[in-house]
Amino acid sequence: MVAPTSLLDEFMPHGVCYQWRPDILWLNVLSDVAIAFAYFSIPIALLYFLRKRKEVPFPGVVYMFCIFIFACGVTHVVSIWVVWNGQYGFQGMVKAFTAIASVLTAISLYPVMPKLLALRSPTELAESNASLQAEMEQRKVSETQSLKLQGDLARLGRISTVGQMATGLAHELNQPLLAISASADTAVQIAKGNASNDPLLFECLDDIQSETQRAGAIIRALRQFISNKNSARSSTDINSLVQQAARIMAGEARTADVQIEVVSGKIPTVVVDSVQIAQVLVNLIRNAVEAISEMPDTDRLKPDIVKVSTDCTDDVVSVTVSDTGPGIGPGIDPFKAFETEKADGMGVGLSISRDIITTHGGTIEVDASEEKGATFTFTLPLTEKT
Repeated sequence: MVAPTSLLDEFMPHGVCYQWRPDILWLNVLSDVAIAFAYFSIPIALLYFLRKRKEVPFPGVVYMFCIFIFACGVTHVVSIWVVWNGQYGFQGMVKAFTAIASVLTAISLYPVMPKLLALRSPTELAESNASLQAEMEQRKVSETQSLKLQGDLARLGRISTVGQMATGLAHELNQPLLAISASADTAVQIAKGNASNDPLLFECLDDIQSETQRAGAIIRALRQFISNKNSARSSTDINSLVQQAARIMAGEARTADVQIEVVSGKIPTVVVDSVQIAQVLVNLIRNAVEAISEMPDTDRLKPDIVKVSTDCTDDVVSVTVSDTGPGIGPGIDPFKAFETEKADGMGVGLSISRDIITTHGGTIEVDASEEKGATFTFTLPLTEKT
């Protein structure tokens, strides 16, 4: 008998080892068929998954597993082949290919193991998603509150501006009306001393006097109505109001290339009208942003910052708004109604703000002593003053 010299030479088939017993032979063959079928189906499923899910991390490792598992299936098919054909060299080559695929798959797996471990588990992803949903809901609530506050501020701003203008007009018109009334009364007395005057003259003078008095009464009633307006006060977190005011002004600040920096101190709640205090905050921040935006680029500091900070000392809560703008011009009283350095301003915002803070029992002051910028500070008492 000549010894085999090639890997593909024929040997005795493996069935001889089974003594061709059907029970043992078919037990092994059918088991190999089942295992091969499973090994072939797994790569097909993985490739289908990769095709449908383009964002699968580390696809190269998945492809290596497909090759390795497919090679394992081929190994079991060859095991069936050698039951009747003794080509063990061919079986060895298939096993060698499977071994190489196995080793390469193992080598490719270990470098990505830290990254695989860093991937979030389904539970962590569910918790993260729930946290994100809660954050989105909270953001929606904050946006809703900000929109409502903006609407309230717009309404209150219109009312306050009209009220301020009405108060100013009432104050300015009251004295001329008193003078007209006094002059009309004097004219009546002089006319009565001259018997030749037409009675119609007396009637006209009486009309002037009565209408002047009626106008004065209307103005006094208007001033009383404005001064007696009530506000809804409640326990309010000033830090929250500052954050909302900063969000409202964020768009204008970005347009003007100005940063709004909020520094929240540890302060208690204060009993105030939240809409009115928010109006003061928005007025101060808007004035600071507009003052900076109107400066020539050569004079502006980079970055331009409007800083809003809160603090609590001596039974009062204080809020400070400082900027890097041009400051306040000499001889200008920023709190005086209708006095402003803005080309298109009305000069009532700070006057309204002072009235609001005063009615809350607090104070508002400005420090313009620095070379650049201005600093406005208002205080609110911890115990509501009536």
